[in-house]
Amino acid sequence: MYVVIITGILIYYKIHHTFWGTDFEKKLIIILTLTFLSLSTIFAKVDYRFDFASFDPLHKEYFADIRRPELSISYLSYSQGFPTYVIQDQYINSPTEENSIMRWDFKGDIKPSDAMVELKIGETYSMARSTFTFDSFLSPISFDITAQGSIQQFYLGGFDDSFGYDGVFFYGGSFSIGNFLSMRIGNQHYCSHYGDIIFKKVKDSPSHSYDDFWITYKYVRMDNFAFGLSINPTSFSRIYGELKYPPKWIKSVRPDMFAPNWVVRDGITINESYPDDYNARIVNVGFELEYPIFKKIGFGNTTIGYDLYMYEEGKVQYEQIDGGTITFDPDASWELEHNFRLAQELNDVISFEIFYHNGRSPFNNFFNFHTEILGFTARFNPKSSITFVDTK
Repeated sequence: MYVVIITGILIYYKIHHTFWGTDFEKKLIIILTLTFLSLSTIFAKVDYRFDFASFDPLHKEYFADIRRPELSISYLSYSQGFPTYVIQDQYINSPTEENSIMRWDFKGDIKPSDAMVELKIGETYSMARSTFTFDSFLSPISFDITAQGSIQQFYLGGFDDSFGYDGVFFYGGSFSIGNFLSMRIGNQHYCSHYGDIIFKKVKDSPSHSYDDFWITYKYVRMDNFAFGLSINPTSFSRIYGELKYPPKWIKSVRPDMFAPNWVVRDGITINESYPDDYNARIVNVGFELEYPIFKKIGFGNTTIGYDLYMYEEGKVQYEQIDGGTITFDPDASWELEHNFRLAQELNDVISFEIFYHNGRSPFNNFFNFHTEILGFTARFNPKSSITFVDTK
């Protein structure tokens, strides 16, 4: 086919330009010829596959990310930062008032070394995936529509004692080249919700006056723009990074004290004094190592990983007392969060994991607590696809 196309180009120029035209046209013919010859070599045989849906995403979840979507249950042992109170800020009902902290201490005694149970229900869905396979190091090339959803719930004891839950989801697209590079781009939504244990310890007022606790006021990003890039230097290693930030068209950024200076509510700029270069950005980077160490005894891969979160919100300084002040410190560093995780697959779908977390509370509504947690997880990871077309 490419020979026919090249011949057609040459005949066209021979007819219309007796002496092959200008120097530019000569160079153009040479470039086109070399390009088509290269393409004919790379794409001499192209196989195409179309997957309607798959649980095996092109841009895989970040292994050590504590907010990774999955189906799992975890035991969280706190050595620091177990929540004993909740804070909100005073922009709840009156944006004209000076912003300050409101604090509600939980009723009853909660030991700071207590534990929680975390239940996660989440998955990454790859939809309408197209895959092109050919004889090249760039093969295969794939792209899809990606939807990622997760609900992570936190319980004190029984399943009727919930601190609350975070709803996190992503929608956008993914792209991969070979087995060494993938990326995703789209919107990511964060939204936290208080649970019944908060209702028992903090009385909510139906009128939501200036000084009252508001049960519907929450940590929310609706929706962040997200761009992630992942590289596999070897078959057993991976490095990645992702940037999330609220675009100018975002619907909501709360708590209000974290909002950039362009956020306007009821005609009033929320944080007019904040500098222009502050944009409540979140960056996470990390690495993973995966290898079947115990393959001989029938186990799957052993994986170790590290994930670092960086929150620009760390520049917002606030006193965690009733009536505490809120200030912006341009010289303050970003808030850091460290996550280490070790996992052993028993087979293709079940793994047991241990992780260490040092940083912001895993439950976003307790963003003000710096936590240190040792966790133990049992995870179920289904892998399947629904294929419509495969020319192999």
